[in-house]
Amino acid sequence: MTALWEKILAPWKQRRQATLWYHPRYDAPTLVRLAQALGMIALRGKRVLAQLADDGLVRPGDLKPFPLIPIADLELFHSAAYLERVGRKSTLSRIFGIPEHEVKVDEILGAVRWAVSGTVAATRSVLSGEAPLAVNLGGGFHHAEPNMGSGFCVFNDVGVAIAKAREEGFDKNVVIVDLDFHQGNGNIVGFLEDPTVFNYSLHGAIWTHAEGSGNFNLNFERRIGDEEYLDILGKSLPAFLDKARPGLVYFIAGHDVLDTDPLGHFGLTLDGVERRDRRIMELMAERKLPLVVTLGGGYSAAACQAALQLTAAALGQRRELRCAEGIENSHQLRKVLAGIDPWDPEFRPQEGFLLNDADLWGDLDPASASAGLLKDSSAYEVEREMETSGVLEKFRDMGFEDLRVSVDPRGEKILIEARPAGQRTSPLQTMSEIAWRGDTTSIIPE
Repeated sequence: MTALWEKILAPWKQRRQATLWYHPRYDAPTLVRLAQALGMIALRGKRVLAQLADDGLVRPGDLKPFPLIPIADLELFHSAAYLERVGRKSTLSRIFGIPEHEVKVDEILGAVRWAVSGTVAATRSVLSGEAPLAVNLGGGFHHAEPNMGSGFCVFNDVGVAIAKAREEGFDKNVVIVDLDFHQGNGNIVGFLEDPTVFNYSLHGAIWTHAEGSGNFNLNFERRIGDEEYLDILGKSLPAFLDKARPGLVYFIAGHDVLDTDPLGHFGLTLDGVERRDRRIMELMAERKLPLVVTLGGGYSAAACQAALQLTAAALGQRRELRCAEGIENSHQLRKVLAGIDPWDPEFRPQEGFLLNDADLWGDLDPASASAGLLKDSSAYEVEREMETSGVLEKFRDMGFEDLRVSVDPRGEKILIEARPAGQRTSPLQTMSEIAWRGDTTSIIPE
């Protein structure tokens, strides 16, 4: 190859500066509606992505598809008893502080699992060398402990991602830099006996009195502003990293530290938070440490702007951007989302290709259908039973991944769909329908 061609192709051979991770199913409609009713910001990640798309910083093909995390992998961090309990409306009602009749189990658990999947995918991207920095436009569910969820957190994405990385061979120390206003009890409790995971936290609300050797926990009972906060961070974090000597860092970039946040009492400005977030990314880059960023908390309109500033900085952009209300409905965003899963009809930019229950289940009418054996079961509960009994593992052994389980409206059939391993952009294939008739089952291969 000539020297001229080498020069032309050199930029394309370089690693990406950062990878972004997002899936449209991060946003559970029920939770979005309830957040908006309480005056809290909703669709933060989606708005950020839409603004980046409209400004030309994210284009179709920039976001990569990733599989939905199996329930079995959640058990790498969470207990089996908790994973069974979390499928109940009463458990989710307590975690999100909403009435049981408002809880839609599969919708909520599906959204949370996709966000966990994003953090796992982001972790793989930095450990594989694809990029030194990855941003998940969601996640940061740091209140989820191994045996309990709370504070809007069901599954602990960082905890699961670390456990999954360990399973795949990563054996270096890990640091979790948690700058959410609320202390991350899930990560502290979850890694209390693990000497290789270190938590660094500046917060204004204590959620656990567990300490853990090697952790740094500083609680501010009073309002604190930009300069004092940044001074403490600048003096304590580098020394903490020197001591922990990590090979991987997670940054839970809570934007509920803003002075406008309804659930916090800190006095940080947008400028102060942007300086904080840039400093974290610069510090890890200086030390050549792989960094995974999750959004964490943030419940004011300014939190959307802070998340946009962070993500733009991760992409190397320094010009001023504004997170416009309603931007999440932009056509440019739909084109970007279509690249995540081109076979999913819900995210195609074209009109007229949406499927409904009738398309999937024929002439079954949920309103008039007779109750089947699974009528009152969520797809999550059915999937978990199939995981624990080894049914889904048999499909993985056959060379399939990204398994999806759904239950028809009559509660009489289970539909299993999957992709051939390594073919993330191929359409989901129907693996089988399992028809339930009383206490018997029959497996009908395609």
